[in-house]
Amino acid sequence: MKAIHLVSYGPPKQAFKEAKVDLPVLSAKDDVLIKVHAFGLNFADIMARKGLYRATPPLPAILGYEVIGEIIKVHDQSHDYLVGKRVLTLTRFGGYAEFVKSNISSVKEVPSIISDGQALALATQYCTAFLAMESCTSLKKSDTILVHSASGGVGSAITQLAKLKELKVIGLTRSQNKVDYLKSNGVDVAIVTANEDYLSKIKAEKIQASFNSVGGDTLKKDIQLLDVGGQIVFFGISDRTNQKKGLLYTLLQLFKIGKIHPAKLLLNSQSIQGLNLLALGDKNPQQLNNALEELISLTLENKITPKANHEFSFNEIAAAHQGVEEGKFTGKVFVKV
Repeated sequence: MKAIHLVSYGPPKQAFKEAKVDLPVLSAKDDVLIKVHAFGLNFADIMARKGLYRATPPLPAILGYEVIGEIIKVHDQSHDYLVGKRVLTLTRFGGYAEFVKSNISSVKEVPSIISDGQALALATQYCTAFLAMESCTSLKKSDTILVHSASGGVGSAITQLAKLKELKVIGLTRSQNKVDYLKSNGVDVAIVTANEDYLSKIKAEKIQASFNSVGGDTLKKDIQLLDVGGQIVFFGISDRTNQKKGLLYTLLQLFKIGKIHPAKLLLNSQSIQGLNLLALGDKNPQQLNNALEELISLTLENKITPKANHEFSFNEIAAAHQGVEEGKFTGKVFVKV
């Protein structure tokens, strides 16, 4: 089968090479083989390509964390009813290929009315957003939240889910060109961080929750904005991609984040929560299945609208990666196989 190998760390044009590899072997009772229709791109792919993601397998490696496709083979005959089903599955690497192996506990059937791109957005971006919002149990109508990278996949999803709860959304973006998109997606106050410091802009208005995928000194700023009882959900560290690989640059990132003393959080009854979707999926795949089931229902009811307008072909992987890294796109970016 065809696959895209990550052969070296660095710029996308030099990092990837198309290769012929063996079909995945079904060995466990609940294994299924999926013919991939499309796979999604995530910021973790960018981190892996730059050598900044510790979980990346040894090179050459096949990246990819989610695919949509058709089950064409099962290991156990008792699962024959699954053959021919259009399913969505999360993969711990291996998604940049024509076929992937998955487990029946990790696949979710998706109605044909939901497009490939939309389904892929639900898998990672919307599941992350859903679990992030679920963790903020004290949010109530008219509360104010801060969404970093609000034009991205997770940021778009958080905004839509927040509007279902009638929350006020302050959305951050690096580009003036994305302000109209933020507004159309439900952002109430859009701030272009390339033009102004968001801390100074909204310091007078306390926020009840921040959804932070950036890291660096933004965490220190968010704490200054956080209300009593407020919460920061930390689910990414895109600021790290601005530095080179190596311990020195990792330490620099930790220095930028700074010390956050538990006593300070205690005094204001505040909290910071980390969220790693892959770790949660490994520990409790049913939790992700439940989230996906709810998200599919919300999509079918037109309560949320996954944004997935940026489609690439198999041989355009470098351009797709470059665009994601540079923040050129809004919503989900995916590759048709």
